[in-house]
Amino acid sequence: MKIAKKLMLFAISFLLILSSFTLASSEPVTTSESEGNADDIQIVNIVNTDLYLSEQDVVIENAVNGNVFAMGSSVTVKGEILGDLFVLTNNLVIEETAVIHNNIFALASTSTIKGEVYDVYALSNNFELTDTGYIYRDLKVSGENIVLNGPITKDAYIYANSITMPENARNLIGGNLHYTSAQELTFPENAVGGKINYSAPDTSTPTTEEIVSSYIMAFITTITYALVVILIFIFLAPKFTEKLSYALIKKPYISAGIGILAFILIPVFAIIFLITGFLSYISLALLAIHVLILSITLAIFSVAIGKYLSDKFKNPSKGKLILFSILSAIVLWFTQIIPYIGGYISLFIYVVGLGTFIFALFKRKETVSK
Repeated sequence: MKIAKKLMLFAISFLLILSSFTLASSEPVTTSESEGNADDIQIVNIVNTDLYLSEQDVVIENAVNGNVFAMGSSVTVKGEILGDLFVLTNNLVIEETAVIHNNIFALASTSTIKGEVYDVYALSNNFELTDTGYIYRDLKVSGENIVLNGPITKDAYIYANSITMPENARNLIGGNLHYTSAQELTFPENAVGGKINYSAPDTSTPTTEEIVSSYIMAFITTITYALVVILIFIFLAPKFTEKLSYALIKKPYISAGIGILAFILIPVFAIIFLITGFLSYISLALLAIHVLILSITLAIFSVAIGKYLSDKFKNPSKGKLILFSILSAIVLWFTQIIPYIGGYISLFIYVVGLGTFIFALFKRKETVSK
């Protein structure tokens, strides 16, 4: 555990150093472009880092040498983005002056693209590519009404009820059009340079055999993953296994309290750090660790219960510990698929398992042995 703590401290220090370098470069760099006349000087602000923006109305006018994460009631892009654009908004507008050199990932009620973009991945109820807009690669969009007045160089993948194009359109989509709609639609004769592929929405319901198969596969996957984690705990961290059992069996209320706080506060602080740009690398690492621990909470619960049960025998052994841990994992998995209450049981395992892990991580060995 001493080695693990040293590695953890080293990782945190490394991330802090990375984060400090990123924050140091977040100041805009001002450059000017001149064509020989003082009146023609154009001032361009360049932001040499990723941007995290959260306001009522977000407007991006600078040139950003990095990715942009934007969230607000409306998001308007007027400048140039050399990385990806991630957007969560009610109304997204990419103005005519905007150039986005990588992907757009948008979740918006209304999306309007008037400028130049590359790949677009959008979930938008109303999506419009105007006649001044240009998509250099692919469009992948799901929505209700899709209006295409500007060119798409490569392929378009559309899931919508309505797709509108100008009657005189020629090679509006340079590649293929793949679309899914409630009914087959008609398009101008020369609007698509490649093939038009239509598919109807999948409205089929799974058969009993398919449902049973999915449960069997979920069971095998979950129990196999839990078994791997259990074996790692038992053979590589036996003292930590004792701490897990102590935390869950002897201190269940404390573990539950820690789990509730961690379950709520860790994502909140991580998102705050991510949006504000403060310690963004730390926030991403924190979220990754949080998700990783949640993914092994079934194994945490199982090995803690298995340790308790195996210790009830006069001659506890690793074989008994493994057997009881696997049996505990199987029982816990089946309780999670019980109708109506299975979801609550899963939440309970996530929260208490998280608290048990954190309690055991910071609990001294001497206290456990008493």
